[in-house]
Amino acid sequence: MDAEAPSFAVLLHAFSGIPVVKVSGELELLTAHRFREALEEAAASAGQSRMVVVDMSGLEFMDSSGVSALLAATRGFMGGGGRVRLVVRDSPVQRTLRVTGLDRIFPIYPDVRSATNDDKGAA
Repeated sequence: MDAEAPSFAVLLHAFSGIPVVKVSGELELLTAHRFREALEEAAASAGQSRMVVVDMSGLEFMDSSGVSALLAATRGFMGGGGRVRLVVRDSPVQRTLRVTGLDRIFPIYPDVRSATNDDKGAA
């Protein structure tokens, strides 16, 4: 019996010259590699802004595979002075970030505009 692939989409685009990885659907074992690849591509294209925004506002679910992909793909970028900002709505994903402590590592914003404009910190 084949497992049905979960609904998932990832899109890399720019907002005000800053790379944005927009994800929606379910981020889990079968989709985490696509998320990680997009994050790595965004980090490589960050240029002088040294910032990447991850728009998770469309995510319905994220398991430990998604958490691991987020950490693995951004570790080197952040270690080199890069900044990663998350856009998250009040959702199960936000609870996952809170329970895992990732809300203390990554600043969380309500939308992409505020994530790209705020140099002082998260809301």
